[in-house]
Amino acid sequence: MKVIKVSDLIESMLKDIEYSADARASGLYPFKVRVACVKRRPPRHPFFEYILDIGRADIESVFSGDPFGKTELTFVFPERWLGVAEQQSFMAYLEKHPEATTLKRVDLVTSSPLLLGNFYAVQMRIVTWEDDDDYKAYAS
Repeated sequence: MKVIKVSDLIESMLKDIEYSADARASGLYPFKVRVACVKRRPPRHPFFEYILDIGRADIESVFSGDPFGKTELTFVFPERWLGVAEQQSFMAYLEKHPEATTLKRVDLVTSSPLLLGNFYAVQMRIVTWEDDDDYKAYAS
């Protein structure tokens, strides 16, 4: 059985996101943001079982202004722990956080339209896998 490090799994979803040449995207936040937009798999999919709570401990710090104690943050499906108003304001709070200027990078894995609306296309990758089920939003 092949062992995959969590950091490698997250990186595989976010690799190749480079937008330093895009002035609008580069100036949007004082830190680099990479967003994986998961198109078809729900957070309950077994693929996410071991990474589902990454970033959960940092969510409260985003809103309270408490120190993160690190310069890189990763959030996996944070919308599971946020109300609608919090999803809409998540990036605004992160941008105004006392440590925002010391953050180097924020990685986000999400399928929340409320979170995705905070970014330019060059900051995001739509992530799908070959074995994803067909989209089943419309029941027959």
